[in-house]
Amino acid sequence: MKKLTVLILLLVGGALAPRPAAAGVLTQAEMDEVSCAALKMQLFYYYLAAEKDPKILNYNMTCKGAKVTYAMPKWIETAVPEMLGRKVWRDPEEGEISEAALWQTPVSILYEYLELTRKTFPPEAGGANIQPGLLVKEYADIRIRFQMSMDRLYRARTRDVNMGDSMQGRGRTIMAQFALILKEMESIADAISSTNQRSYAEAVTASAVISQDSFRALFKTPRKYEPPATESQAAKVMSVALSMLGIILIFLAVQAFFAMNDSKTNAMMGDYSRKVEVFTEAFSRQFININVKYLVLGPAAAFAFLGLLTMNIFAFAFLSILGFVIGMRTPAFVLNTMKASRGRKIDAQLMDGLILLSNCLRSGLDIVQGFEMVSKDLMPPISDEFALVIKNYQLGMTFEKALGVLEERVESKMLSYMIRAIVLQRAVGGNLTKVFERIVIDIREESKLEEKTKAMTAQQKIQSIVVGIMPWVMVGVMFMFQPETMIKFYGSPMGMGVLFFCIIWISIGMKVVASLGKIRV
Repeated sequence: MKKLTVLILLLVGGALAPRPAAAGVLTQAEMDEVSCAALKMQLFYYYLAAEKDPKILNYNMTCKGAKVTYAMPKWIETAVPEMLGRKVWRDPEEGEISEAALWQTPVSILYEYLELTRKTFPPEAGGANIQPGLLVKEYADIRIRFQMSMDRLYRARTRDVNMGDSMQGRGRTIMAQFALILKEMESIADAISSTNQRSYAEAVTASAVISQDSFRALFKTPRKYEPPATESQAAKVMSVALSMLGIILIFLAVQAFFAMNDSKTNAMMGDYSRKVEVFTEAFSRQFININVKYLVLGPAAAFAFLGLLTMNIFAFAFLSILGFVIGMRTPAFVLNTMKASRGRKIDAQLMDGLILLSNCLRSGLDIVQGFEMVSKDLMPPISDEFALVIKNYQLGMTFEKALGVLEERVESKMLSYMIRAIVLQRAVGGNLTKVFERIVIDIREESKLEEKTKAMTAQQKIQSIVVGIMPWVMVGVMFMFQPETMIKFYGSPMGMGVLFFCIIWISIGMKVVASLGKIRV
C-alpha cells in the first residue's frame, strides 16, 4: 500500500511539473527568431507606407528577450515619397502600382508567413500548438504568392530605374535575400511531406534569420562601384621620366660595378670568349656557320627591350637578368637541336649508304673506297660526313680515328653500330658485308617501330606543347585587353615572383607530360 501511494505521487508530480517551452516543434531560441523577424517585417512594411505613425520614428520592441529601439533611417524621409510617386507596374485589376507598394507586397507576405509559423508554437508561447502537417495548404499558398511578388520585383522597371536600384541601391541586396527565403519555403514543403519536423524547424529559422538580415539592410549604406582615380597627364609624364631615370641609373650602376672589378670582368670576358670559340667550332663541325654572339646577345636584348617597354624598374631588371640567363643557354640548346636533327637526317640516309658500301665490298673495293663512293653518290648530310672522314684519312689520320671523330660528331645509334663493326673487322677480320646486311635489316625494323611509337605518343607530345604554350597565350590575350593592369601587376615584386614560379612549374609540367610519351627503342 505504501509503494502504491508513492507511485501515485510520482505520477501526479510528473503530470503537474512545468514543461519547457521548447517541447514543441521549435526550440525557444528558434521561436524567438521567428517572433523577432515578424516584428521587424511589420516595421519594414510601415516604413514604406504613405502615412507614418509617429511611433515608428523611434520604435521600441522586445527581441530575443532584450529591448531594442530602432530609429527610422534618414534616407526613408526623402526616398519613400519618390517611391510612392513612381509607378513601376501596371496590373489589369489593381491598376498602376507604385514602387513602394510593390515592395510592401512581399514584405507583408513574409509577415503573414511568420505569423502562420507562430501557430505551431505551444500555447504558453502565444501559439496554437498546430502541427506543421496541418498547415501544408497555407504554406503552399503563401509560397506561390511570394514567388509571384518576387517575379514582379524582377520584372518591374521604368526607363530610368529598376528595382535593384530601389531604396538608394539597397533593393539589389534585399531581392537576393528574398530569393533565399523562397528557397527555404520550398524546403518547408519538402520537410512537411516527409514529416521531418527538424528539417521544418531549420527551414523556418533560416527564413526568420534572412528576414532580419533584409531588415538590417535598410540601416546600412549600400556599397557602390567607384572607378579608380585617374592620374593627371603631368603625373604620368613624371612617372615615365622617373622610370627612365631609374633604368639609366641601373645601366650606370652595372657599368660602375664592372669598372670597379676590372680583373674579374676581364676573367669573365675571357671565359665568355673561350665559350664562344668552343661553340663556334662545334657548330662548324656540324657544317653550320653561325655567329654565336648573336645567339647570346639576341635573347638578352629582346628581354631587355621588353622590360624597357614596361617602364618599370623592377620589371626591367628582372627581364634583363632573365634574358641574359636564357641567352647564355641558347647556344647549347640550338647546337643540341641541330645536332639531333642532323643525326635523324643521317639515319634516314644510312640504309642507302650501307647498301652502297656492301655493293662496293662485293665488287672488290675496300672500305675506304666504299666511303669515297658514298661521299660522291649520295646527298648531304651523309655525303659531307663520309667525305670528311676520307679527308681526315688522307691528311694522315688513321681510318679508325677518323671514324671515331665521325661517331663523336653525329648522334646516330645505327651509325655507331656501323663504325664499331668496321673497326672490329679491320682489327680481327670478318665478313663485313654480312654485318652491313644485318644492320640494314635492323634499321628497317627499328624505323617501323619508331613510326609506331610516334603514332602512339603523339597525344602526349601535343599535350606537353599545349601545357607549355597555352598559359603564355592567355597572358598575351590579357595583355592585349588590360595592358595597364597586367604591366602594373607583373611589374610588382609579387607579380615577378608569380611569373618566376609559373615558369618553373610549367617547365616541370612539360617535362612530366613529355616523359610519359617517351619510349626507348
